Amino acid sequence: MILYKPGAQFIYKGRRVSVDYVIIRRTGLWVRLAGSEEVCRPEDLTPISPHASDLSEGRH
Repeated sequence: MILYKPGAQFIYKGRRVSVDYVIIRRTGLWVRLAGSEEVCRPEDLTPISPHASDLSEGRH
């Protein structure tokens, strides 16, 4: 499950962005990006995946 909490890092339009806060409207969920006036839909954000080495360490 992807969490859109403040400070979470994502890729949006080819750049790294972080979440400022989440807006819930009748039209659905919207995410306000930190450091800008831009608001986007969650499906437009690509999560930044952890390094493969981090995943393998947790499975031992």
